[in-house]
Amino acid sequence: MMNHAHTKVVEALVFVHGCRAEDEAARQALVCESAGEAEFAKTWRKVQESLKARRLKKAA
Repeated sequence: MMNHAHTKVVEALVFVHGCRAEDEAARQALVCESAGEAEFAKTWRKVQESLKARRLKKAA
């Protein structure tokens, strides 16, 4: 389940990046991983999964 802040991040990414929002979340996760920020990367991966679920739900 997503919290309010998580939902707002997902909505903002969709607003700014449109159909590329999922790719942007993945890019942010990679940036965090390469900087050694595992917890931030984990959060971005959760955002990416939420965007993927949103996309799949919309396609169904």
